[in-house]
Amino acid sequence: MIALVRRFEAWRQRRRFLAKRAAMFKGADVLLVSHTKSGRTWLRVMLSHLWHLAYGVPVNELVRGDNFKRLVPAIPAVHFARDTRFPPETGTLYPRARQKVIFLIRDPRDVAVSFWYHIRYRASDAELARKQIPSDAKTLDLFRFAVDPHLGVPRVIGFYNRWRRELASMPNATFVRYEDLRADTVGELARLLRFLGQDHPKAYLEAAVRFASFENMRAKERAGFFASGRLGAAGGDPGEEGRFKVREGSLGGWRQKFTAEEAAELDRLVCETLDPFWGYGR
Repeated sequence: MIALVRRFEAWRQRRRFLAKRAAMFKGADVLLVSHTKSGRTWLRVMLSHLWHLAYGVPVNELVRGDNFKRLVPAIPAVHFARDTRFPPETGTLYPRARQKVIFLIRDPRDVAVSFWYHIRYRASDAELARKQIPSDAKTLDLFRFAVDPHLGVPRVIGFYNRWRRELASMPNATFVRYEDLRADTVGELARLLRFLGQDHPKAYLEAAVRFASFENMRAKERAGFFASGRLGAAGGDPGEEGRFKVREGSLGGWRQKFTAEEAAELDRLVCETLDPFWGYGR
């Protein structure tokens, strides 16, 4: 009887989750699509602080759906999604005609490493169930996780290759590579805002970038600054590296986690199977 009640409660929670997310997909002016651990929290913080400076929305709030738009109609409703389809991979392909899409892309090897930390230290059982990830994924060592076709680098490549094909049918879409955003943060942020039909003073852009520095984000996460629960420590040993959402944000840091032979295997996966359009196979 207890098992039946638990299954029913899990089913009911999933129904609520799907209904809420479906409404966010349909109501969004902008879909910001990225694989988990591709830097979207960093971009979310920059956009949120920029709109705080420009329009006066609360400094400790992060944009999610239409929460800012309800306060200031000039701010678009932004839904941060992990895929272009809802339900993921099998459902309706978005965007609708009026929606704009931004793809945030990051080196699949860096994504896989960061995703391993997320799964191991932060992901709840409910999140694993939503993403169709078995609970024993938490027990895999980093390299086994990285080469797993359903979890690591091959999984990320599968998403990127499909998104590349879908771009042809999305006239109101653009993309930004995490690495380019790190190299010229103000310039790339300005470009994305122009894509959204917004133009803001360079001083606001620079202030938003400073606010979203990794040092500042890490300090604010540990201090519980943001009202959203998206930035906060997960349970576990306070010394564990992966407990906090803001971890490293490094470029190419994945190589330090593997042996030369393991790194070569990951290089091979990227060079042989990832669409060269994204620029990571060279």
